[in-house]
Amino acid sequence: MNNIELLKKEHENIQRMLDVVYKASLDVLQNDKIDVDDLKKMVAFIRRYADKTHHGKEEKYLFKAMVKDLGGPAEKVIQGGMLIEHDLGRLYVSDLDEALDSFKEDPSVENKLAILVAAGSYEHLLRRHIQKENETVFTFGEKHLPEKSMERIEEQSRAFEADVENAAEREYQLQVLKELEEKYL
Repeated sequence: MNNIELLKKEHENIQRMLDVVYKASLDVLQNDKIDVDDLKKMVAFIRRYADKTHHGKEEKYLFKAMVKDLGGPAEKVIQGGMLIEHDLGRLYVSDLDEALDSFKEDPSVENKLAILVAAGSYEHLLRRHIQKENETVFTFGEKHLPEKSMERIEEQSRAFEADVENAAEREYQLQVLKELEEKYL
């Protein structure tokens, strides 16, 4: 599996978690009892798998090469779009984490709403973001990046994937995803 295929496969896993977040949000809306621990697991998955693992590889390897080697159009799409959306996603996840902490202290309707707003904002943003990357950004990179750059990206990605700590974290997070899917979907 090449780097772009791997990134798309990771997108599928992230979308699976987005489905879980959506269903958990429905539970928050419909019930007075909220499983804060499960929602915290979702936050951890997003931070460790979607952001650190997946976005980390995009930002350090693919996007960096696209900006360096392709300039203008790639720079606009990456810096003016994808990286801003990554940061916005981090903000929504931070907001969700804070809302969960606030709800634990004070299970008010206001804190419940804050959970729903943050979770919904993240879920909506990431679904659109993934579609743009899969359909436009990755295709543009594959078509226009020099072969040497693609080879370097492949090497970097393989090294990241082979790292024992990265592999262990990835497998742990995918297990958490499976458990949450079984509970919510």
